[in-house]
Amino acid sequence: MTAGPTNDAWIGGLFDAEVWTASCAIVADEDDLLPEERALVANAVPKRRHEFAAGRRCARSLLTQLGHPRFALLRNDDRTPRWPAGLVGSISHSDALCVVALTRSACALALGVDVEPDAALEAALWPKICSKRELDQAAGSRPDAERGRVVRLLFSAKEATYKAVYPLVGKVFGFHAVEIQVDWETRRFTPRIDGAIAALLPVGKPPTGTFSQRGGFVFTAATVHAS
Repeated sequence: MTAGPTNDAWIGGLFDAEVWTASCAIVADEDDLLPEERALVANAVPKRRHEFAAGRRCARSLLTQLGHPRFALLRNDDRTPRWPAGLVGSISHSDALCVVALTRSACALALGVDVEPDAALEAALWPKICSKRELDQAAGSRPDAERGRVVRLLFSAKEATYKAVYPLVGKVFGFHAVEIQVDWETRRFTPRIDGAIAALLPVGKPPTGTFSQRGGFVFTAATVHAS
């Protein structure tokens, strides 16, 4: 029997009670990678190796709590993490911080987490990420710098949604296949997914989302619940 889930200071409040979360700074340290993991990034540039090592470090701390110490977290052909049977999870990192969420598949069918710098995204990228309706609803008449921060949040919410949905549908889809409805008061978001993709999800299992902005970061979390 494992102890209760770890409530990470950065993202612990974004998920339900049965989700384990962890975070760590990204540093130039790869010493704790297992040999099988190290082989996956043997030819990668140092920045990528450090990000990868941070993700495995966070994940291993949670896997140990869930009864899988020294588990080599490899990846599937589509480059998603290959979690132990009975677990689902998600990894994300910015330039400085890595976050991981993990739970039992009896509690959730899939998780998605994303971390981004809480900084404005350049205006040239807005139409590539958002529909006009999204911009009108979420950003409204805010100044451009503030609108850019809102687009960054929408981008992060779409990333988290993709991470939660893709393992269940097995199809790649773009930013405009998801429209995000933000509730600023409750700090939640609702992803509206294109019909062709949504039809592949388990019946009655749309993803739900939460977000926070703190410490210079934007954090988003998407969950496809098991019940």
